[in-house]
Amino acid sequence: MNPSELLRNPGAGDHIVQTYQDPALLADSVTEYLAAALRAGEAAIVIARPQHQRKFSAALARHGVSAQECLERGQLRLLDAEETLARFMADGMPQWKRFHQVVGGLIAEVRLQYAKVRAYGEMVDLLWQRGSRDAAIRLEEYWNDLGKLQTFSLFCAYFIDPLDSKAYDGALQCVCKVHSHLIPTRDYERLNEAVNEAATKVLEQPLAHILLSLAASHRTSTHMPPGQAALLWLSQNMPRTADKVLREVRASTTAQ
Repeated sequence: MNPSELLRNPGAGDHIVQTYQDPALLADSVTEYLAAALRAGEAAIVIARPQHQRKFSAALARHGVSAQECLERGQLRLLDAEETLARFMADGMPQWKRFHQVVGGLIAEVRLQYAKVRAYGEMVDLLWQRGSRDAAIRLEEYWNDLGKLQTFSLFCAYFIDPLDSKAYDGALQCVCKVHSHLIPTRDYERLNEAVNEAATKVLEQPLAHILLSLAASHRTSTHMPPGQAALLWLSQNMPRTADKVLREVRASTTAQ
């Protein structure tokens, strides 16, 4: 499933994460996710930074969806990520009972009127960017626990560069473990081709083919493009080779 298909038609219980550097590209993804729900008569809950909320609302208008009208009928709920996060944090960590009351309560309230609910959240990224990574992962786990109690799909976003070797020092792996799907880029085909070409350039072709095949056979439970799975496998098993491949991938994708 390509990113657009996934965002337009997530499964109940899907927990999707996208890494991004460009807020405009993030707005495109979030709008695709939200617009499909709102047009289909589903509800959407957005817990985001105010500046991102404004971008999302403007992008929805360009897609023929009035955020204001959706807000007025309760189909769309907009919450400030920082303010919402503060409601269930204590001693630097999220608290399950409060989280369940605040977020779970909101989802339950919305589902009284709408059978299907999609949520988008940036609270985890707020924690991640301030260095509270354990708290971010704990919050992701709470979202997953909530998903076992209530039916909804969830889309998260992290300001992470998936072609930065520093992201492979455990950060990206931790994020993957708590999500069902990873969207490292909106162009899977381009990423896959770039990784294949880079691996062939760094290694001899037969060895590159063997390693990429081996990486594909050890893919994690998190759905992602094969090229991204290969980068994760190489980073865990052949870190020096992974660094060289990452540099080649970055060079080729930047040049295009």
